[in-house]
Amino acid sequence: MKRIWLSRRDIDGGRILRIDLVDVSYSYHPGTPLEKLAIRRINLSIEEGETLLVLGKTGSGKSTLLQIIASLLEPQNGTVLYDGVHKRGYEIRRRIGFAFQMPEDQFFAENVFEEVAFAFRNFFPGRDPKPFVEKALNLVGMDLESIGNRSPFTLSGGEGRRVALASILVHDPEVLVLDEPLVMLDKKGKEMILDALKRWKSLGKTLIIATHDLDWLLPIADRTVLMENGKILLNTDVRSFLKQNLKSFTTSKSKVYAELLRKNIDPFSMTYDDLIKYVCWGESFEAR
Repeated sequence: MKRIWLSRRDIDGGRILRIDLVDVSYSYHPGTPLEKLAIRRINLSIEEGETLLVLGKTGSGKSTLLQIIASLLEPQNGTVLYDGVHKRGYEIRRRIGFAFQMPEDQFFAENVFEEVAFAFRNFFPGRDPKPFVEKALNLVGMDLESIGNRSPFTLSGGEGRRVALASILVHDPEVLVLDEPLVMLDKKGKEMILDALKRWKSLGKTLIIATHDLDWLLPIADRTVLMENGKILLNTDVRSFLKQNLKSFTTSKSKVYAELLRKNIDPFSMTYDDLIKYVCWGESFEAR
């Protein structure tokens, strides 16, 4: 596979973003009997190059928070600062890649090339999208020559999700914001997306993910934010989060992670096979 690496400077000389939410609140249907406060008085800073997981039960405010970060919603109270400056709308959207849940459901183009090129043509009319489409597909582990002419409607679940991801990477954003990127995918599909996210992370760019798939995404995360009823209950690094042993966010694998951390063993440097061996052999594995 031919590798192509282009930076935003190849497009418009932009830079990576630091994002600060300051006392942000948002309500749906304000001033009506249907008014619902979705998030309240959120204060949150997201560092350049950080991978942040946003956790919480359905209705906790995760999706609203992500849409405000991506400037798709404007907070009714408080402000969002990008590199210390208040910006909004198109000015910031072209620097942030955002995907709703199951973005492949919104496919419309005749082939994969046109599907991925669509956003680039909107943001940079008159520019040749081909090298940027090729780069975006490369980032998600795909090759333009082999897949570019295929209909996006013939792709498997994992392939479709990767093409949808490429379509928001094509304009070379500094920040990637994803709402449940692994939902409704089988194991192979999740592995495909996780590999693509690792490639993105390796570029030193910012990644913000709302998810319930902790076992898959904790190993690539730097920090977790736990939301409930529109508020942030917990904001901590991944290792501290695991040591909290929160019932609603504890899985068999996260218990193993937490146990290893208590023994000063880094579980995120271990292969999946090593984790299985640890579960099966316990102390005898540690002695190896």
